[in-house]
Amino acid sequence: MTAPLLIGRIPAHGPTAPPSLADVLRLVRAAETAGFDAVVLDDGAGADGTRARFEATTLAAAVAAATDRIGLITAPLPADQAPYHVARITASLDHLAHGRTGWLAGPADADGRTAELIEVARGLWDSFDDDAFVHDRADGLYWRLDGIHRLDHKGRHFDVAGPLNVARPPQGHPVVAVTDPAPARHADLVLLGTEHGPGTVRELRHGAPLAKVLCALPSGADARALLAGTAADGLVADVTAPDSPSLGLPRELGTVPAAGAATEPRTATSGPTLRARLGLVRPASRHARTSAAA
Repeated sequence: MTAPLLIGRIPAHGPTAPPSLADVLRLVRAAETAGFDAVVLDDGAGADGTRARFEATTLAAAVAAATDRIGLITAPLPADQAPYHVARITASLDHLAHGRTGWLAGPADADGRTAELIEVARGLWDSFDDDAFVHDRADGLYWRLDGIHRLDHKGRHFDVAGPLNVARPPQGHPVVAVTDPAPARHADLVLLGTEHGPGTVRELRHGAPLAKVLCALPSGADARALLAGTAADGLVADVTAPDSPSLGLPRELGTVPAAGAATEPRTATSGPTLRARLGLVRPASRHARTSAAA
């Protein structure tokens, strides 16, 4: 088994003011150099009601142009998340970043809005077949009409006809992350907070066996002991300065067993896409599966 996954959180707020673009780029580049698999770019509200300087998906586009390998996970506020908007902007980001993006969906809710939002976004990402765009000038054919599909979703929270007006993302679906165990079976990545103990990871192994589960690394905590105690797939650490102690994690954890198994070091170039770096498969389109079954 490979070494633990590492995801950094880039702060939306500084001690006195939100970080500038130069500040964010400095932190992300430091994390990329240190071998982090991805960073979370958040535009959430601070405890004092303040907001970050940048909208997260706009910031991700700027960071994508200035980085080469590291994954970029955006975390817009739940109120901003309409399915078509989420699907369109995350698909666009995935094309811009050549398959390095993820989306941190909103927290779980009692009536299942977040779970339905994720499922609608996944359906919209499948609007075009992977080979729908042929760009055949000789025949005047831009895309195959049989390679585009309506969604026609009618659910409890959303009615979305589709199709999306963006080609299928390089990853098939950008990586979907959540921070709450409740919608984990709909996600690829679960980023647990310090309030979740080892029992939560064990439950997720059964309830969401395909998802990667990472635990938060509290300041001053023993990373090795945390991984051994939780059997998580990796850690989430705050990146607050280019020389932050958390940036030494790849070197410290290169041989730490994850999930109780022997590991071998991972390199910063373990795959060209975020899915490849995280060990996640590229999902087939639901329409391709339907056609194969027929």
